[in-house]
Amino acid sequence: MARKEKQSGKWIKSERVGNVTLFLTKRSPFWWMYWTEGDYPSVRDSSRKTGRRPRERFKSTRETDLALARLMATRKNDELFKQRAFPETVERKCRHDPIESVIVDFVAYLQNLDRSHDYIRNIKSRLLYLAQWMSHRELSNVQDVTPRVLSQFAKDLRDTRKVKAATINDYLDAVHCFFGYVIFKRRLVTGPNPAATGRQAELDRFPEHTARPPTIYPDQINAIIEVANKHFDRQIANLVVFVCEGGFRFQELQFLQVGDINLAGREIVLDVKRPNLTRVRPELQRRCLSADGLWIPKSRAGRRPVHVTDRLATVIQRMGLGEPSDWVFVNQAGNQIAENKTLQRLKKYALEGDVLVETHPSTGKPWSRIKWHWLRHFHRTRAHACKIRRDVSKVAMGHAGDSIHDHYRGLDSFVFHEEYEKFDSGIDDALLRTK
Repeated sequence: MARKEKQSGKWIKSERVGNVTLFLTKRSPFWWMYWTEGDYPSVRDSSRKTGRRPRERFKSTRETDLALARLMATRKNDELFKQRAFPETVERKCRHDPIESVIVDFVAYLQNLDRSHDYIRNIKSRLLYLAQWMSHRELSNVQDVTPRVLSQFAKDLRDTRKVKAATINDYLDAVHCFFGYVIFKRRLVTGPNPAATGRQAELDRFPEHTARPPTIYPDQINAIIEVANKHFDRQIANLVVFVCEGGFRFQELQFLQVGDINLAGREIVLDVKRPNLTRVRPELQRRCLSADGLWIPKSRAGRRPVHVTDRLATVIQRMGLGEPSDWVFVNQAGNQIAENKTLQRLKKYALEGDVLVETHPSTGKPWSRIKWHWLRHFHRTRAHACKIRRDVSKVAMGHAGDSIHDHYRGLDSFVFHEEYEKFDSGIDDALLRTK
């Protein structure tokens, strides 16, 4: 209960709630809150010794607000107890954590997750560039990163460094992943992820958008295969058939082994594997393998079956495959194929076949815009044209689930292969026959 005191001082009466003391001022009924971190005989004596006035935290304009003042004092007392008994659980309101040291911890965290060498290197370089950019503006802490700062960072990348929109998106994706670690693992910043605010809105304001891949038609695919056969380059023709008929990513073809192919079951199974490191290209070891030497598909949904169509089965039987541990596609030295070398040959044949030919922006010479990944888009386009259900083609291509019911609703393997029997890429079968 409140007790009356002498009116010679500043306070008419006071009330103690744990470590918090409520005071009623001499002027009208104003309640003040004051606290210290220890037991003391008199708050007034303690404040007189320190020479500091009690801190104002709550004012009441009516005497009836004493109940609300008591409630506020109780909450403050609980907060003080938590700070004293469990300091590690209390969120500090004003923190100063240098961003470069947190980036180092984040990189170590990614290494513990067995992320690939190239993935870690790219994220580290992008985050360190952000830290360098912030240091020029006298911003050095993680807490200084806000949506407004990120918007200025993206604008600087676009205007000063002349970076394309897709590359700016990669920078902001790295910052987004970094702040997921900062907020949920380290708890250095409260609230929503600042890197997730307005990212797409910023990209939409860019004058240059990332162009969508063009629509490719079966006659263009046939033209590329015909030119490759003319140059006796069966490997490029086989790669084109694999991507167009199976929807493979090129990395999946680089790590495809003979043992993954089941012609009797008419399927190719892509799953986690541990290849022999002596037979993996050095650049692919850094980019595609974990620290434990595992090759993991691009996503969890990438662990999937691929239906072997009649055309694909014809190509596989003609290739004359060897041991189960052998690579399906190798170069002349017997090693894994390289994406850049095969892409050069693909562009050469597409240019000769007049497929997606235009003037090169740098050299001014004609060249083809064809890419391996665009042939994967061709597979999805043909699946839609053949009226294959989206949830079936999604499984075949390794796309992630788009709703929660996909987690519970399975897809029978017989139904999957029966549905893909309708697939027709439109490739001329005469081009696949052995001459």
